[in-house]
Amino acid sequence: MNERTAPRGAHVWDRTFRLWDTYFATVWLATVVFVLGTAQPQWPVRLAAGGLLVLLVPWYLAYGRAQLMSEGADQQRTLVYLVGAVVLFLPPGVLVGETRLMTFALVPQCFIALRYRRALIAVTVINITPVVGWALLWGKSGQDLFFNAMFAVVTLVFSAAVGGWVMRIMEQSQGRAELIAELDASREEIARLSADRGALAERERMSREIHDTLAQGFTSVLMLIQAVDAELAHDVPQARRHLALMADTARRNLAEARALVAGGAPAD
Repeated sequence: MNERTAPRGAHVWDRTFRLWDTYFATVWLATVVFVLGTAQPQWPVRLAAGGLLVLLVPWYLAYGRAQLMSEGADQQRTLVYLVGAVVLFLPPGVLVGETRLMTFALVPQCFIALRYRRALIAVTVINITPVVGWALLWGKSGQDLFFNAMFAVVTLVFSAAVGGWVMRIMEQSQGRAELIAELDASREEIARLSADRGALAERERMSREIHDTLAQGFTSVLMLIQAVDAELAHDVPQARRHLALMADTARRNLAEARALVAGGAPAD
């Protein structure tokens, strides 16, 4: 299994797997139509081949699709699916030559699920075995065998080339997804550091405001209290004026405190 560690939501196969389902269904339906519609061999053989092809659908939906979509799919379970799909494909491929159209759906699955070398082995089996079995079963030779063999070889070469290209695209997609994830993590870290720096700056601002306003106001109140204490015995009117000044200073300090709590500038 290809080791793909990027999040599934970032991977190209996640975003386009419905299109892959549509492609698989289209190839399968076309194969069944060609198998049942061909003139040779006789209809019981074609019907048997079509029946085996029908079994590919529940096998894919119930077992294979989950394995192909999963990043951490178990390699053994994936191999079980591919072996089962090949087993269901090879008999009809031997019985009816038109069944080999189904290779266009099975070959991409090999490159999705397996490493490149293993995928090449599976693709070789899928392309060559039906032709050999078909020729031996029906005694084909000459021009028919030549054209079918050439078709199998060309399909194999094309599959290898396209499969390698697809796997490179998948690796590039994974690399981009990992890079995007790293950039997202970096942005989150920068935002956190910016928030911490902003909080520190705010604490420093409040400290300066407290020193410049509230601390001075409380110092004034303390000095006025001392003055009133000294004046109560011999100068009551002056003490009252100082008390009024204390009240005014306290109100100013209260306004300053409210402004700081609200995050605004000090009150005038």
